[in-house]
Amino acid sequence: MIPQTTVTKFFEHVEERAWTDAEKELDGIRQKSENTQWARGYVKALEGLLLSYRNGDDKYIFLPKALANRSKENTEMLRKDFAEFSANELHGEYDRGYFKALEDYVGVAGSLKPDGGIQQTIATPVKASEEEASSDRKEGC
Repeated sequence: MIPQTTVTKFFEHVEERAWTDAEKELDGIRQKSENTQWARGYVKALEGLLLSYRNGDDKYIFLPKALANRSKENTEMLRKDFAEFSANELHGEYDRGYFKALEDYVGVAGSLKPDGGIQQTIATPVKASEEEASSDRKEGC
């Protein structure tokens, strides 16, 4: 059985882009996972998430693009879709494990950013002309 707390820590490290910590968690997940098709699919999805986000080029990757707008409705719709795929017996065990990992990730990612977006940490620089206009307005008042 794959421990959920370890998986949640892995997702958090991926979101924080803490690649070394994410790799350590992923190694622990690999060691603790069973040798079943479902577990192989689950772990392979985790490996794919790590590689996708580490690459940094989200241009052609589905999940980072889909999660760019982290509205509650968007993440819940994605989580529901992945949940349906992971429960559908038309899919093989490997695929259901894979989709379950994506379902878990979207659930955690949605809860990490409840404001519906990625927090911007870099301030937009103010142009010199805007600063002068602002100081002129203050002096004229």
